[in-house]
Amino acid sequence: MSSTRTKAEMIEHFLKHCRRSTQKPLGFLDVDEDVYISPSDPAEVVRVLAEESSIGNMLESGIAVAKEGEAVVLTPALSGSDSFVVLRDASTHQPYELMTHAGCLAEDALPIFEVLRDGCTQRLLEQGAGDLFVAFDLEHVVMLRACGLPATLAVGLDDLPLEQVDQFCDSFGMGGFKSDLAMFREVIAENGNQSEYHPDDPIRRVMQNMTNGEDSGTGRTATCPVAESREVSAEPIRAQLVFLGWTPLELANAVPLPLKAVVDHLHQLERFMGVDLHELGLWRADEESLERLRFIAARRSTAIFKEALLEAAENIGAGIVQFGKDKPLALGPPNDYATALARLHESSSAEGRTRLPGPDQRKEAWRDVQRLLNQQVVGPVRELALATSNPIERNLLMGFAELSSVFHMQTVVMGEQLDRRIADRGVECGGQLPEDQFKNLMAMTDRLIGMARATERCSQPRTTIIESRTIDLPSFPRLPHSG
Repeated sequence: MSSTRTKAEMIEHFLKHCRRSTQKPLGFLDVDEDVYISPSDPAEVVRVLAEESSIGNMLESGIAVAKEGEAVVLTPALSGSDSFVVLRDASTHQPYELMTHAGCLAEDALPIFEVLRDGCTQRLLEQGAGDLFVAFDLEHVVMLRACGLPATLAVGLDDLPLEQVDQFCDSFGMGGFKSDLAMFREVIAENGNQSEYHPDDPIRRVMQNMTNGEDSGTGRTATCPVAESREVSAEPIRAQLVFLGWTPLELANAVPLPLKAVVDHLHQLERFMGVDLHELGLWRADEESLERLRFIAARRSTAIFKEALLEAAENIGAGIVQFGKDKPLALGPPNDYATALARLHESSSAEGRTRLPGPDQRKEAWRDVQRLLNQQVVGPVRELALATSNPIERNLLMGFAELSSVFHMQTVVMGEQLDRRIADRGVECGGQLPEDQFKNLMAMTDRLIGMARATERCSQPRTTIIESRTIDLPSFPRLPHSG
């Protein structure tokens, strides 16, 4: 019999001696059916389980431990009538792990990884935006699940083993340069950015390749793309981690104490292991949202409270990299293209005080760049083209506008790539990009200059040629001396 099957059977045997939790977070929320309470008589449970199975199976599953010179006892996390969550395989519905306040039964298993196979967690990820919320105690995990939010424990993240760093990055979309390009592709897909006037333009083909999914980086997307018709999978899926930065059980803005230790360790991984933390979110609740949640909770309206909490969870605007830093300056939307470019650059800068703190704000910065580029650079050229009566000049201006849009966005993308490479590797090691990218940009520049010169020639006034005609002069009489 496989160890996996043995552990599943041992958990099933153990659950027969436990009862489902009837506790109600905030006094009115109903917890899900996989939340249990540990047995009140641990010694009796050990005796019965030893008879039903074996001491070896109990020890191997992690339900029991054997201390030196002592009898076999239940693992401490299951001995105090505390709550725990049963994680069930998405396809078989069999239990494969227990998530307790101390973590998982297996010593080397971390809750952030184990929940990705859980059927309930996968369903909640599908229904939401792919955010997996990281809490710092089991009570908050239970509450978030009760409200329809996928949640897990942060146990082990304050000292994540280096051997699991690759799994951490792969599971939660933390890689290299693709994040910026993926964000650029999303903005382009929403707003459009390809020329309709030059279907054979080689620069346009470069843009098509970029926006159609050809990668130039080594990272992965942050959010698991789940279709509505997708069946629940037994395989682990990827999600985006969002750390809890407030206290929902108290409806207070108090920051959980363990958060700082986790953030400190993650910054060490960023510094020494090159882990990109930009895709890790931080959920902070503003005072207005807290007041609303308190108002609803006081009236014990379960459905409306869940809806309000889910709405608050959709407006996560901070990244974990911003934790502990000075609050960014409150900035409104930029009014000109140059300011939008500066904001986008600061959103990637490690030093700017006005840094936009999270992936949502960085995407907003991209949208501002695209919006103001169209309004203040591309749009006026198009309007000028439509206003001219010369068809040749009109076509040149329209082509110039379209190619200019591609040129500006390509320049921004290359700037983002350079910023990230320099930040990761230093100026001497990382301040270079592939030669083909520069050649394409230079070719595009030559085309723009050529089109501008051709347009200028069209607009130059032509020399007016005065029409000549013969004037009949009257005949004059000849003078006498002329013969």
